[in-house]
Amino acid sequence: MIIASERLGLRYYRPEDAAPVFNIYMGDPGSAKYLARQPHSGVEQTGRMLKKLSNPESLVANGMCVWVIEAISYVTAVGLITVAKDDASMAVHFGIGTPYRGRGFAAEALALTAQYLLATGQAAGVSSFTDVENAAAQTALVKAGFVLTGRAPSFYQSPQQGGEYRDVYRYQYRV
Repeated sequence: MIIASERLGLRYYRPEDAAPVFNIYMGDPGSAKYLARQPHSGVEQTGRMLKKLSNPESLVANGMCVWVIEAISYVTAVGLITVAKDDASMAVHFGIGTPYRGRGFAAEALALTAQYLLATGQAAGVSSFTDVENAAAQTALVKAGFVLTGRAPSFYQSPQQGGEYRDVYRYQYRV
């Protein structure tokens, strides 16, 4: 584990994570609604992505790293946290699989990630952003200790919404 609480562990992927992560999150069109990507087409695509981006070297090699969010009581992957270099800061993004939403996992994983990055000196600050219509993500960010810092117009293109350019709210973690 990279870091853990009583309920959650954040860790690098294991090969057995590909199928559950695909089934509950990466392959789900609803989960990709507010993302700049299409849903994955199969378990193999999710496995390749995790193998490339979820290992101790991926942050240096790719400028980003994906951590698996494991619910300890379920002993399974329930979502993903992405950590990306952003100058002296780190940007964090998250997704929780549909069956595990509404349980506070996103807020807890975000807070654990931000605290870990700051405590280990890997970042001078931690930020995030979410689509202006993604109320659930906005709530999770605020519960995790992030504060709204502004709005960025036409920040990303959403393939799940006809390729339209979407505005986002920007957030900064406050200790």
